Amino acid sequence: MEYKPKVITGKVTGTGWPIDGHVLWFSQWDYDNRESWHLYGWEDSEDEAVMQTVFQTETEAGLCLFDTLEKFAENWKAKKWEPQGSFCLPLDKVEVLEVKQEESTNNTREQLRAHGFDLTPRKQTDRGGIICLPLDKNLNGDVQAKHPDWEPVECPTCGRKCWKHPEAGRLAKEQGAKMLCTECAIKAGLLSPFRKEGPNRAQRRRAKRERRK
Repeated sequence: MEYKPKVITGKVTGTGWPIDGHVLWFSQWDYDNRESWHLYGWEDSEDEAVMQTVFQTETEAGLCLFDTLEKFAENWKAKKWEPQGSFCLPLDKVEVLEVKQEESTNNTREQLRAHGFDLTPRKQTDRGGIICLPLDKNLNGDVQAKHPDWEPVECPTCGRKCWKHPEAGRLAKEQGAKMLCTECAIKAGLLSPFRKEGPNRAQRRRAKRERRK
């Protein structure tokens, strides 16, 4: 079972920002001991208030990449804006209206912390982070023949055999990133499992061979 945060809809009050009185979606996470509400989403009708609030808060924090609200709004509406940090509110600034999803926990995240993993969200340019390595059992054929520069390693959490590519080694050395198998990453809620509709690659190959007969 993968980790999932608590998700709610709540009415914002007492911030002094344009979102006061608006109903937004928030999440609550274990990595900050559930001490704040993290902005999770909003309806289209709330977009203007959220945009103005984000511009104001990023500007006050010295993080905004745009000098004017007009320029910020232009990039926001063109979906070119990138968040410059997590938008969080104290618990007493959000009146919970409806719980959309209860928190779902497992011991994977605690195991990762015990191994020194920092589960706090980070920007791509920040040091640290987590590199997900492919599990040996999920790869087809002779991996070393196909990728002679890959190196077999063990997942530090579950001990299963994974494969490390040179870029992963570089990021671990230069950025202080830690490595983890994809299965543990999914259980910890760091990745979402994705399965493409229809047959997998092996099944498609078998079907192709059958058609040739």
